[in-house]
Amino acid sequence: MTPNFSEISCEACSSTAMATDEPDFTQGGNKGTVAASQFEVAADNDIFRGNHAAQTANDHEQNMSMRYAMKYYSIAIVWAAVMAAPIIMEAYETAMVPTFFSYKAFQKIFGYSKAGTGEYFIPTYWQSGITMAASFGQLAGLYLAPHVVNHKGYRVCSAAAFICAGLFLMLGFWSMDTGRGLAVFLIGEMCLGVPWGMFQGITLPYVSDITPLKLKGPATTMINVFWLIGQMISASVMSGASAIGSLEWSVKTPMIIQYAWLIPLLALVFKAPDSPLYLSRKGQDEQARATLRRLNKDPLFNEDGALAMIRAVNLHEKKTSTDMGLTGCFHGTNLRRTEIAVVSYVTQQWVGTPLMFYSVKVLQKGGLSQASSLYLTIGMYGLCIISTVSSMGAMRFWGRRSLWLWGLSGEIMCLGAIGTLSFFLDKHDKKKSGLPWAIAAFLILYAAIYNFTIGPVCYTIVAETPATRLKAATNSLSRAIYIVFSVANLYLVPNLLENAPVGWGLGTKAALVWAGSATVCLIWAFFRLPETKDRSPAEVDLLFERNIRARDWSKAVV
Repeated sequence: MTPNFSEISCEACSSTAMATDEPDFTQGGNKGTVAASQFEVAADNDIFRGNHAAQTANDHEQNMSMRYAMKYYSIAIVWAAVMAAPIIMEAYETAMVPTFFSYKAFQKIFGYSKAGTGEYFIPTYWQSGITMAASFGQLAGLYLAPHVVNHKGYRVCSAAAFICAGLFLMLGFWSMDTGRGLAVFLIGEMCLGVPWGMFQGITLPYVSDITPLKLKGPATTMINVFWLIGQMISASVMSGASAIGSLEWSVKTPMIIQYAWLIPLLALVFKAPDSPLYLSRKGQDEQARATLRRLNKDPLFNEDGALAMIRAVNLHEKKTSTDMGLTGCFHGTNLRRTEIAVVSYVTQQWVGTPLMFYSVKVLQKGGLSQASSLYLTIGMYGLCIISTVSSMGAMRFWGRRSLWLWGLSGEIMCLGAIGTLSFFLDKHDKKKSGLPWAIAAFLILYAAIYNFTIGPVCYTIVAETPATRLKAATNSLSRAIYIVFSVANLYLVPNLLENAPVGWGLGTKAALVWAGSATVCLIWAFFRLPETKDRSPAEVDLLFERNIRARDWSKAVV
């Protein structure tokens, strides 16, 4: 059916009404200034250097409605989902390994026996060593990712990571047959961390590169959904595998089942389009045009104009830094961009997310039984998925900065309530008191707020803030620092939650510690986090170059 171009044009431009309501602050022609509130943004901002096709393509992408973008750019979302799907595998693996430590079959095969009891256990130093080995492997993968991407592209980098993951999974699978089970399992986890780190380094930049402006928020939010899906699949598989009669296959089944999605995803990666931004930087303009056409069915789309826009932004950003490696993240305006990406990721560690990951232990410390804690945790993860999906629409209306600030405020309130109520637990009978259920309610509310705001919005901020030339490097650097903080939490959290003399005996009172660090994050965000909603890469470049205050970005007219 032939599209009605008058209807398409109206639909594509339906969001321009808001822009035309802005007063015209331009003075003295095109070379004047544009004022917004109490600051001015220079109007000499012709990144496109008079290229009408590039300017038209930029305006078309910026002004299309969400409905229009979903209708004609759904192909881009599909390929973004394919390339982000490895996050499900990583979430599955990272949730499976800690569960193994309390898994009876794993304890009997790999563990040590307790004298006179017939019970088995995995020593804490092995637990910490295995978990930290995987984190160090991820750091190596994050270091490799931008180098491989800049030389070979996203598709080759992703395929290489899949092949490595397939090979390294076998180390864990056969580790129990080696006579040095835990040592080989640790080496396997460290090696597996490398492809997991590579996936973390390339997923967000790729998704951002291939999706239009209006779909970047929903597409990057999808990454948080995939983390939650992977964790839920892990819980389900581990529950089913525990019923297998054979000890060996009770442990091997959760490992080998990962090939059920690894092999199909590897096949799809070879058919996936590479990033048009990468192809353009490599001078492969014809391939870039073909990729741009492949990613949409927009009848008004002009691949030559889109390519000209990409090239113009790339040339403009080269003025700030020609270095596309990790050191380029610290040159000129890129330093402020790197700060925003790093602190956004680190905020996820500083706002008390371990309370969710250790939810069963936290709820038990709060006075609930193990059965009640498990049921509430399963329900909590289901609510988290609903919250993340809901955040896609919320981000469109309220933007990134507002959701971030309100989310941090809500989390501080929940953390304060959990910590404060904990002081009264010792004064009441936990079984008769309603305090444990009140703490559980605030923990679930905390998880819902986190997955409605900080969890998914972080990925959008990190995708939209860096220069297009430095997306892979900035994301890898930021994620690496995030992992360093997560390793610190591996030491901190058990000590905070466990009773003395094993730990520091704070229990759920530890929520007050995170309430304090979350307050620091809130203060930083108020002064340093800009609003990037509906800002094209060219506009983001200009606003950083003009050093506009974070609080004024939403009012700036460029």
